[in-house]
Amino acid sequence: MPTTVAESPSKEAIKQKLLKEARLAIELNDLGIQFDPAEIRPFRATETIPYPFSGRLPGAAFLLPHGIRATGKLSRWTPFAIRVEDGRPILFREKEVLGEIEFHEDPVHPVLDRRISSGQKVGGILRIDPHGQIDVSYSAECSLKDAGEDCLFCSINVRERDPDRPLLQFPGHIAEAYDIVRQAGYGNHFKISGGFVPERREVEYYIDVVEAIREKHPKFSGVAVIGAPADLSVLPKYKEAGYTDLSHNLEVWDKDLFGFICPGKSRRNGGWEHWVASLEASVEVFGRGNVHSNFVGGLDTKEVFLDGVEYLASKGVVAHFGMFSPQKGTGLEGRRSPEPDYHWELADRATDIQIRHGFTTAQMYRGPGAGDHTGRIFRIKKGDFEGNRIDIYQHPPID
Repeated sequence: MPTTVAESPSKEAIKQKLLKEARLAIELNDLGIQFDPAEIRPFRATETIPYPFSGRLPGAAFLLPHGIRATGKLSRWTPFAIRVEDGRPILFREKEVLGEIEFHEDPVHPVLDRRISSGQKVGGILRIDPHGQIDVSYSAECSLKDAGEDCLFCSINVRERDPDRPLLQFPGHIAEAYDIVRQAGYGNHFKISGGFVPERREVEYYIDVVEAIREKHPKFSGVAVIGAPADLSVLPKYKEAGYTDLSHNLEVWDKDLFGFICPGKSRRNGGWEHWVASLEASVEVFGRGNVHSNFVGGLDTKEVFLDGVEYLASKGVVAHFGMFSPQKGTGLEGRRSPEPDYHWELADRATDIQIRHGFTTAQMYRGPGAGDHTGRIFRIKKGDFEGNRIDIYQHPPID
């Protein structure tokens, strides 16, 4: 009898496996994982992993069987565990084998150790994210603290400041560091954000930065993360200077909650209605999908937030969000993030909305807070992967 060859899994079947793995990554991020650091050390596993505004905490970073990157804090109170069997690291849920994993560490970029003319390290000015984006946080603290109007979830004014870092990065220094990184072959997209500064100063500063960069790199792709300006007529100035994308980070969609969670943003920028009006006006300048707003996933109620994603998408604005994690010393310290099922449903339904409104993979990764939390779910649903694995997205080269 002739030998039969098993048919390869259909694209749809592979999508479902990848989506299941993406959901598992959300559970691991929230619930943590048990492991013996000594047992996994031979695999060069990371024993500490970065968490926003919290430095590095004990945990592990690894690739799940189909390429989804996962992280988990070391925890005793979790159903998940990593055990080494026959020399292979295996992920378990209770007694169920979930599969062999591959330990993953973000690439080391020696270029970050180089120094600009002032003597400052490139890595003290910017970082390179896993997608090849250059990230600049231009300020070491936020001016909202002076009036006691910090956003309740944010710890920029709580965490210890590096005494060697200036309160405000010089535009020329940013441009010099950017040039070094671009010449090394990184940085096909650029993001600049930071704490609040007075509005007039913000416009001038952002323009100074991009103009300094474009003296050597006229072909440029980058997002400016700004507060909603009082005078919407300044929005085209960012486009004329060279930014390809713009973002106003609302953080929460509920109008009343916005005033409570983000008192400074609300009082200094015309309130919730003005932020939304500025986002809509920005679309007229930058185009659909090139305007963004970041949110803290888990502060709004589920349906209210999804209504916001739908509304913004209908206007051409991409809503980005991650998973709320309470930070020590902030106004929301001690608050529990919603369960993983909440975060999965939010990501699942939001990406359906964004696909229906015609956004692209590139647009899903160009905003603040953009990344694999929703980006990979979007890519899986769009079939943006090869074989039965999905790789970490990389920004395409600048034309």
